[in-house]
Amino acid sequence: MKRWDHDHMLEMGKKLFAKIQRQKTHAHHNHDIHFMAKEIDEWLPAGIGAMIQGTYDPRCLKRYYFPDDVVDQPHLSDRIFQHIFLKQLKPTFKHVMNQYCYHLDGPTGVKYATQRIKQVLETQKPRYIIRADIKSFYKSIPHYKLIQDIKTHYQDQNVQSMLENIITNPVDTPQGYKNPSHGIALRGPLSQFFSGIYLKPLDDAFNNMDVTYLRYQDDIIILCKTKRQLNRSRRRMMEILQERRLKLSRKKSRIGSIQDGFHFLGIDYSPTQTEDNTTVMQVGDDSMDPDNVGYSLANGGGKRPIDQHTRAPLNIVPHPRTFRKAREQVKHMVIDEVSPRRIRHYLHRWTTWWVKTSNAWVYHELLQQFMDVCWNPRVTAIARDILQHHLKEVRTTTAELSRSAAACA
Repeated sequence: MKRWDHDHMLEMGKKLFAKIQRQKTHAHHNHDIHFMAKEIDEWLPAGIGAMIQGTYDPRCLKRYYFPDDVVDQPHLSDRIFQHIFLKQLKPTFKHVMNQYCYHLDGPTGVKYATQRIKQVLETQKPRYIIRADIKSFYKSIPHYKLIQDIKTHYQDQNVQSMLENIITNPVDTPQGYKNPSHGIALRGPLSQFFSGIYLKPLDDAFNNMDVTYLRYQDDIIILCKTKRQLNRSRRRMMEILQERRLKLSRKKSRIGSIQDGFHFLGIDYSPTQTEDNTTVMQVGDDSMDPDNVGYSLANGGGKRPIDQHTRAPLNIVPHPRTFRKAREQVKHMVIDEVSPRRIRHYLHRWTTWWVKTSNAWVYHELLQQFMDVCWNPRVTAIARDILQHHLKEVRTTTAELSRSAAACA
């Protein structure tokens, strides 16, 4: 793909807008989408021309209030422009971003991360784990440090200027316009890019350490073979997070033995070792003291029970949150009176995606587990229809294969 090509960028923008327009077919007649459709030959070429010249400056973010969250969202036109901008930046990722920053691969990154974790657990047999989650990550990023990082890795002044405009974009609120010094729009097309840039020092710090490091946005996992590696990794991680002005979430972060299992990116990894007295403990926001981590020793022979027993086979299962998110999504689709056909399509794609990602789960078993934890009768009925259709296809395929085998014999 030729970068910064006007015609290619224009075609990309039209396809993106057409996709959004199809999703908002039934939007209110005063919705922006209808006015933008009429004037697309004006605002789209003008915005692309501004990006090529390096003068692109987005509209103010709009702040929306929900019962449990506050969201700053870019205007629809800026979402399209910034998506095009991201496409122009992607060829640079292999030279700038760390290879273990998996969210830059999109949903496929979950599959890559899962495959790597399974491989490490089965071949390297790590004994300790750091499972870290950064507290309010996107809201905590200071603008000045992010802009410094951008200027360090991108020498093009036009790119620097446009990214700075996006980072320091004012926010339109009911109380007036705000100019925050921290935080980036979580739902903006460039949020994943900013995440990769801002935590690059942390990613790079583990390149030469003999541990397994993975990151997906603000979720971090470090698998270690020895207690010494664990302590060194903990200290290094906390030093960099402190320099980056970030803190860990107390409830979601853990450090200790891997024996009790762990979860990452919607998958529960069951214990990989036999049970002993070693525990996994919560960590504080500011520090993780290795002396306070519960490493229990056996009384016999001065060895840990972890060294005296063999490991149990690796087993992975869906995390409860994985089912809950899918259940809530389908429930809202039912409430919004989305057609049953679209709901079935979503649920089928969700099941198929997880089967391929895990490379261990079976379609009908995963769908049955979803039904077992779903108490909404309408959602359960839709899932049951999909399951029956799938089993019917399986039986038909099996019968055809049997007949073919008999004919060949």
